[in-house]
Amino acid sequence: MAQEYPFNLRDLRRVIAVAEHRSVRQAALALEVDQGTLTRSIQGLEHALRIPLFERMRTGARLTAAGVAFTKIAASVLDGMDEAMLHLRLRHNGVVGRLRLGVQLSFAQGVVANLFQRYQAAYPDVGLQITDGPRERLLRDVLACRLDTAIVIAGEGWAARAAPLGPERVLAAIARDHPLAARAAVTWPGLSDCLLTLPRRGAGMELRKLALLHGILPERIMFHDAAIDRLLALARHGDKILLVTEGATGIRIDGVVFRPIMGGSGPETFDLALCWREGESDPVLARFIELARRTQEDDASFPGDV
Repeated sequence: MAQEYPFNLRDLRRVIAVAEHRSVRQAALALEVDQGTLTRSIQGLEHALRIPLFERMRTGARLTAAGVAFTKIAASVLDGMDEAMLHLRLRHNGVVGRLRLGVQLSFAQGVVANLFQRYQAAYPDVGLQITDGPRERLLRDVLACRLDTAIVIAGEGWAARAAPLGPERVLAAIARDHPLAARAAVTWPGLSDCLLTLPRRGAGMELRKLALLHGILPERIMFHDAAIDRLLALARHGDKILLVTEGATGIRIDGVVFRPIMGGSGPETFDLALCWREGESDPVLARFIELARRTQEDDASFPGDV
């Protein structure tokens, strides 16, 4: 059961004021309260504590030994309360707190990396707790309140709130000594005789659907349960080609080059979206959504050299 104390924060501030001024009259002037009111407040606190806090003298008021100890505790309590109130106001304004964020794609570079860089520069006291995974699982976690929001490839099956983030290119990671590495870009027909590797997590399923849509045979596609950096290292050896999104180009592996995949109307891309629940009112999330929309409107991305 919580302990009840016979004083409040106002009483603590009044005790500290009298201790600092060493005079009830001077403390009353500083606090802008009636001297009699302040005197009764101090006497009432001493009576409730059954401890004298001050020695009354002609020249003013002096702390007793117990009063010295009490004012130290009172100052600590007030400092803690001030800090708590500041944190609460900052949390209410979305300046401090935690953001649980799901990300489907690699983000060493590109649209998502740029958004994170801008957000962490603007809100350094917000902790980003990032989870990766396939699109469907991340969206389920958003609906189940296990995540605040998720950055995924835009598509069907999401009826709640979403904001576009812009496109990211689809690329082929190729060994530097592979014949296709000499080209500035590759095409789906040019990849049709190659063995393609995909990450099972992240954008793997969407990449597979895209490849099948453009005539790549299923037996030419192999999934791996490994992180992108390990798959890039695998692509460095042999004739296997790894399909990735633009965010992976920030992971540099010696002997591997990235080449954009060209479709019928230009480079293949995936549109990205930021998704969150209906009725979500968390101020930290609201700031992140606001910045994401502003970033997309500014058309800010890192195309880079691949």
